[in-house]
Amino acid sequence: MKKELFAAALLLALLILSAVNTAVIDGLCSDIESVVRDAGSAAGSGDWARAQNDVQRALELWRSNDGYLKIVLRHTDIETLVDDFYELTEHIYTQDPGATKSAVELVGEHLKDIAEMESINFGSIF
Repeated sequence: MKKELFAAALLLALLILSAVNTAVIDGLCSDIESVVRDAGSAAGSGDWARAQNDVQRALELWRSNDGYLKIVLRHTDIETLVDDFYELTEHIYTQDPGATKSAVELVGEHLKDIAEMESINFGSIF
């Protein structure tokens, strides 16, 4: 009986930790996406200095969680997103509105994909 209770407790703990991980990743991706969208809006209105600051803030927000993210995410996803950030930064520094808009959309979509991949759904369990 003790083995069954231990197994049930372990399963419950894993489900709770999975839910916490999902919430953390979703919140982080949403926060970063919001800052990146702000950068895109600033760039669209010609405020390139604010756009640069916003992108740097978004990248720092991502990097401040680097240790955790390297444990729970695939490294290819991390590397691709960081590359996308650098591409966005490049377009902001060159003050290219069209390319900046596309890069903002690319970073936003990648963040949404990461959050979706980490979410718990029927297909990810079975």
